[in-house]
Amino acid sequence: MLKLYNYLEKVTKGHNKRKWLYESNPEHVYSEVMDVLDIKDELEGYISLDRAIKACKALQIPVARNFKKIYCHNGENLGIDWKMSPFACYLLIINCNPANENVAKAQLFFAMNQKFEGAK
Repeated sequence: MLKLYNYLEKVTKGHNKRKWLYESNPEHVYSEVMDVLDIKDELEGYISLDRAIKACKALQIPVARNFKKIYCHNGENLGIDWKMSPFACYLLIINCNPANENVAKAQLFFAMNQKFEGAK
């Protein structure tokens, strides 16, 4: 029987670390991902973002390399947005509510495609 923790330890230790975990280039914009997923509830989105950042911290993956706070002006107001690496975007999506059909489809996509963008 495969033990999850033994497997995770193998993945995260030694020279077998995937570069995309640590050498990520923030290229995705949080608000655009929320639009694509059709998530209109700001609280729901921010809960998912908070969980994704906490997951990075728990895994001791550099948050600053994967999540960068940016400021956007829409002509009237100044707002906060985030640029995210492919890995951060993955974490965000898997932490979104799967009751949303678009989120469920995105989660299925990640499950079926084991090679993530940025993996080398």
